[in-house]
Amino acid sequence: MGIRYSSYLTTSIDTTTPVTTYTCRGCRTHLSSSEMILSKGYRGSTGLAYLMDRVINVKLANKQYKDMLSGKYLVSDIKCHQCDHLVGWKYHTSMETSQKYKEGKYVLELNTVDTIHDW
Repeated sequence: MGIRYSSYLTTSIDTTTPVTTYTCRGCRTHLSSSEMILSKGYRGSTGLAYLMDRVINVKLANKQYKDMLSGKYLVSDIKCHQCDHLVGWKYHTSMETSQKYKEGKYVLELNTVDTIHDW
């Protein structure tokens, strides 16, 4: 197996709002930032979670159907691409019309990540 290269998040110089970078708790690889948060009202198997527009440096597990509180979804677990630490999941397909906005989005479980505050 070859070397895995990670991408790193940077903040814009003209940002007036503090930005938080979310990193893998296992190895501190960058995963996403507070600029990507769509909702803070989620729960995962480890506790509080955020719905994110985009994440980086993850690999997807096999797709599977899961019944969740808001309906049935086709999802994949997401793991850090460096250390295989489970950090959340990706929504591929929603069976509920009212939940289609989640398709292609990610959920990061807060107990699986660390934060870097840029202020």
